[in-house]
Amino acid sequence: MGSQCGLIILGNTGVGKSYLANILLDRDVFKHDCNPGSVTHATEFEDIHIGESNYSIFNIPGLIEADQQRIDLNKCEIHKAFQLRPNSIIIFVFGGGSGGRINDEDVIAFRSINKAYDFTRKSLLLFVNDLPNGRKSEYDGETKIRLETLLGKINN
Repeated sequence: MGSQCGLIILGNTGVGKSYLANILLDRDVFKHDCNPGSVTHATEFEDIHIGESNYSIFNIPGLIEADQQRIDLNKCEIHKAFQLRPNSIIIFVFGGGSGGRINDEDVIAFRSINKAYDFTRKSLLLFVNDLPNGRKSEYDGETKIRLETLLGKINN
């Protein structure tokens, strides 16, 4: 029988979702590449045993892309993951590559997907990827407050 719970990794194109999924799996399963366009175009998943539980780690295409047709196809791919594993933990990845700044596109994408699926705090992890080494010690706390302000209401 398949896994009962999923870890669904969401975020915009190029924020490192595939890379993060591979880190969680501790092996290269999902293609990730330095590329001017998106790399993942279909929902992929790999089953993994963590502690006493089985999970499916989902690698999902990006939410916001330059091509509207691609966005529409990606919505279908996201829906596929939620259909396969309705009891899932959502990992939303923000790109922090420009000096740790939270990008407006990532906030817009999170708000849109949260409005559609109404995430709860218990099932949501926020991840800021590609942070510079040597960032100031206050960064984590300041970023938490900023994300809480920018993202608005998330159900308990």
